Amino acid sequence: MGVIYKVQCERCGVEFEHQVGVGFVYSCVGCGDIAADELAPFYCPSCNQRYNPRDKDFSHKLTGVTLWD
Repeated sequence: MGVIYKVQCERCGVEFEHQVGVGFVYSCVGCGDIAADELAPFYCPSCNQRYNPRDKDFSHKLTGVTLWD
């Protein structure tokens, strides 16, 4: 299961998608399980504007959210 955020950048206006966990996947040293940091910040691919899912107003910046199995 995963989450894809659809965002229109507030700085440059580019519309892009960000798949949660891509680039932030960790493997446990002890058991080998893989986990993704779903709350890791990500950046606009055009102007590098930073988006942080932990910000209180983050949901207002989204134009869509897709959940998949």
